[in-house]
Amino acid sequence: MACQICGGSGWIIEERDGRRVARRCKCQFKAFVREYLNSSGIPKRYRNCRFRNFKPETETQLRALKVCREFFSLYPFTERGILLYGPPGTGKTHLAVATLRNVIVHKGLKGIFCDFRELLIDLKSTFDTKDSTTEVLDAVRKAPLLVLDDVGAERNTDWARDVLAEIVNFRYTNSLPTIITTNLSFGIPGEESFAAKFDERTESRIYDMCRILRVEGHDRRKANCL
Repeated sequence: MACQICGGSGWIIEERDGRRVARRCKCQFKAFVREYLNSSGIPKRYRNCRFRNFKPETETQLRALKVCREFFSLYPFTERGILLYGPPGTGKTHLAVATLRNVIVHKGLKGIFCDFRELLIDLKSTFDTKDSTTEVLDAVRKAPLLVLDDVGAERNTDWARDVLAEIVNFRYTNSLPTIITTNLSFGIPGEESFAAKFDERTESRIYDMCRILRVEGHDRRKANCL
């Protein structure tokens, strides 16, 4: 059934200051939102993540929620993203997805969710076809807004280090906002630190391109099983 406002054309002609101006109809906005949600890569488990159903229990969770809301409010007029780090189950992915989803649904802008471990698997499956490998990596590197989830959960390899460095370097030099989640410590020396698993150069660039926030609290996944 054709839109009753635009008749299916997707455009509306209206008068502004004595001039006829064409603008997109609301039906087109809704169509873009559906398309961008379907292509966002948000996993089924996280599709219901919202700011309103994130229940902060600690000061760090409350601060992370506030910063993610601020990022959404300013986007796309911000180049600096967010890095959320801390123990598993503290809501980092929930907040990252809620931010991405708000950008898509309320602003009609495109972004993608990428689990870093899944990306490495996808890249390995395309090794035989160079063009396919480049296509998979470009979709991540060039996304207008990228959520790069669970960085550091994969097995430690030089190749994983190089893939992350390439993504971060491209997005850094092109000022593309990125939201990263990781269970690794950040800015703290040690075997489980981000710099130890990857490299100091990548960490340094992330400091410049993201606000760094520690998220602490009880493991919500474990709590749900009690």
